[in-house]
Amino acid sequence: MPMMIEEIGIVERVEDGYIWVSPASSGGACGSCQSSGSCSTSILVTLLQGKTSKTVRVNNTINAKVKDKVVLGIHPQGLLSGSALIYLLPILTLFIFAALGGQFFNERVSMVAGVVGFIIGLYISKKIAGSTVMKSRLALVGLRVQPK
Repeated sequence: MPMMIEEIGIVERVEDGYIWVSPASSGGACGSCQSSGSCSTSILVTLLQGKTSKTVRVNNTINAKVKDKVVLGIHPQGLLSGSALIYLLPILTLFIFAALGGQFFNERVSMVAGVVGFIIGLYISKKIAGSTVMKSRLALVGLRVQPK
């Protein structure tokens, strides 16, 4: 199995082939670690805790039961490509539209074209991020049930 970013969670409920998992801790050692801003583990904790309900739905491929501690994972390549898409595409379209506006028109048109390019980049990012392919690359997976 390829290397994955892992985090421990607790199964809150099981229904229709899915488990609903909440983080096992409130960040644990990640909150006090000096590398928490750049560490991939803290990113996964943030994903788990960033939901308003504090639970995430995961396919129950590991036959977990309520109250089980489970190890969840996410592929780092999917996380990296998703982040690049969300952050870089709008900036790239901003620069391209601004450059084209400046090349063929004046500075005001260049600024407006840059804003329009940024908005178009956000729209395209949202559409791609919502696609089935991207969702599958960013999906959390159950890796194993932790022994009691």
